[in-house]
Amino acid sequence: MPTMNTGLVIAGAYAKQVRNVMAAQAKSAGLDVAAAIRGAAILNQKLLDEIIKRKIDKGDVIRIKIDYDVLNGEVQWKYETLSIEIWRKSQ
Repeated sequence: MPTMNTGLVIAGAYAKQVRNVMAAQAKSAGLDVAAAIRGAAILNQKLLDEIIKRKIDKGDVIRIKIDYDVLNGEVQWKYETLSIEIWRKSQ
């Protein structure tokens, strides 16, 4: 099962990083790039809700990890494996 891992990223730029990571992993995961980008868009919608819920500031540093499967050429996210590590910006 592949894992999407953004590495450390400023919270305000997480969506672009998720797209970039998925595009880079597409071939090795057995996806075409368009399907990987569609999967990233779906995940980014869920992540926005989670970021708002956790009151993560756009200047905080985060690392997002989540496992996924590829089924019929599409990304199937394993939301139960979602991990968001947060390093808060000092005031």
